[in-house]
Amino acid sequence: MTEEARSHSNSYIIRIWREEGKPGWQGWVQHARTRESAFFQRLDELLAFIERQAGKLVEPSDKGLK
Repeated sequence: MTEEARSHSNSYIIRIWREEGKPGWQGWVQHARTRESAFFQRLDELLAFIERQAGKLVEPSDKGLK
């Protein structure tokens, strides 16, 4: 990884689990550098957290990622 790529990278800790008696998965994410964290129940909530930290992700196209 180049120095430029490293300066634009972000690291996260993500935990996903199932709780007895609750439907679906539960999750928690933490930005490694800032320690900001959030709980989530849906992938779009996880993606929104990451995009707040790292910026909007590239939208997939019918020809693949650009």
